[in-house]
Amino acid sequence: MEANVVMAKLWGMPVGYLSWDKKADYAVFEYDPEFLNNGLDIAPLTMSINSVRSRKHIPWTGDKDKLYLGLPPVFADSLPDKWGHSIFKAWLRDNNISTKKITPVDHLSFIGSRAMGALEYEPALKLGTDSVFPVDVEKLFEFAKQVLNERETTVLDAENSILWRDLIKISSSPGGKCPKAIVAVNRSTGEVVSGQGNVPKGFEHFILKYDDNSYPFAKLEYVYYQMALAAGITMMPSELRPYGNVTHFLTHRFDRVENNRIHTQTLAAMSPGSDSYEDLFAVIRRLNLPYEDLRQQYLRMVFNVLARNVDDHTKNFSFCMTKDGVWRLSPAYDLTYGVDPTTPAFMNRHFISVNGKNENITREDLEIIAQRNDIQGYKSLIDMVANAVHEFNNHALELGIDKQLVKTIEADFIKL
Repeated sequence: MEANVVMAKLWGMPVGYLSWDKKADYAVFEYDPEFLNNGLDIAPLTMSINSVRSRKHIPWTGDKDKLYLGLPPVFADSLPDKWGHSIFKAWLRDNNISTKKITPVDHLSFIGSRAMGALEYEPALKLGTDSVFPVDVEKLFEFAKQVLNERETTVLDAENSILWRDLIKISSSPGGKCPKAIVAVNRSTGEVVSGQGNVPKGFEHFILKYDDNSYPFAKLEYVYYQMALAAGITMMPSELRPYGNVTHFLTHRFDRVENNRIHTQTLAAMSPGSDSYEDLFAVIRRLNLPYEDLRQQYLRMVFNVLARNVDDHTKNFSFCMTKDGVWRLSPAYDLTYGVDPTTPAFMNRHFISVNGKNENITREDLEIIAQRNDIQGYKSLIDMVANAVHEFNNHALELGIDKQLVKTIEADFIKL
């Protein structure tokens, strides 16, 4: 299965060519000469088309940090996290392929045209027809839990084989550690179909995040969505939808406008090594983004601190590039209560720091960051976020979330 060369493409154009250097244990990439002349700088801070290296056609080598698996960060962003990796491992097992023979370039070939954002990879491993097919959310939810638990009996019967095919096609590319699916929804009829590739007229692109009967993940994320909007944070329209006896969280994709793909890069890919909100603000300035993006990111930082969204790692912030090469901060996503009370306290600190702190962050810390980044009216912005977070109890109880859980979570919020 080891692919010799994979072509990366963007909006139908060859970007360049990736191969795996077995001896060095990393990928090697070279831009297609024609792509260098179109002005689309897909990785301006790590692998710019305007750099001397690119212009002299000197190959770029992958990053051996475990986050990038030996790929250049711009392409490592196309690989999924825990959930998508579970799907890939199960697919390998089902096809009697040893993981020892697989390279990250092979994994990109498996992703093919199903990557988040606009990048695609050829040759792609064919997984049957790419046509749109109906999705039984309730059945796939139960099947997804089996795959995540890596049960060896997952694909033994005919019905599971069909579910397996469907699950691979809609679930192999999203990031994050929890089960989710790429779908398209007709909001008039309620019909759900696969969301990879072009979808029929009347359907909209969504990410569906499966809930869990043992904990209200979906409802909590929807509460955070409501609070974030009230705090002035830009997010894609989101909703709760019941399938069977389980309510799931659906959010519009920001990397799709109708059937048009938007090139997207996470902070992890855009700026490897960033580990603070200060670094994030610095990237916004280096990309020459407008002031509104600085303001938006400040609101998100304050929100994450006050509402204890400690899962603020570098893949949970993104930037989008239009077809004319203009970069902007993406809408916010993955905002939810991130504390796991079953783990030690050090596991529940913020992934990236605020004024050098990953915990015990104060209003003074937030104000210092504002002053260093020329955020106007920062005191009123902090208050606006605090007022929005204060409504957590009302939003949560309206959705029927357990009162004791609501009380526990609210008690953990940061009071300024």
